[in-house]
Amino acid sequence: MLLAVDIGNTNITFGIFKKSKIIKKFYIPENNFNVNLLKKNIKNLDLKMAIICSVVPALTETIKNTLWKILRKKPYLIGKDIYIPIKNLYRNPSQLGQDRLINAYAGIKLYGTPLIIVDFGTAITFDIVSKDKRY
Repeated sequence: MLLAVDIGNTNITFGIFKKSKIIKKFYIPENNFNVNLLKKNIKNLDLKMAIICSVVPALTETIKNTLWKILRKKPYLIGKDIYIPIKNLYRNPSQLGQDRLINAYAGIKLYGTPLIIVDFGTAITFDIVSKDKRY
């Protein structure tokens, strides 16, 4: 099973996948990350790996280290360990969050291109991907 972690500005969302099906989902408020709650939610699960996508650098290492201690496996970090194969034409590419690139990649996989993605998270964002998969 796979543990997917989305560290956002408001919540940390956890999804547990068995093959391509999500079997469990839970949230922990970003400002109240609790190791015991995380442990309780993943207890007795045969997790093979964890992937983290984060827009909160201050929490990334904490959660990465926590998962390493719990799972005894290295969690993979989107943008560092895993590359998103999209040409980023953002004016300042380093300012574009990995969450937005993941949304664009998922949109391409689900619907093809061109497309516009609207994300109703802490901030409402609009992302545009061209026919040739350029963000």
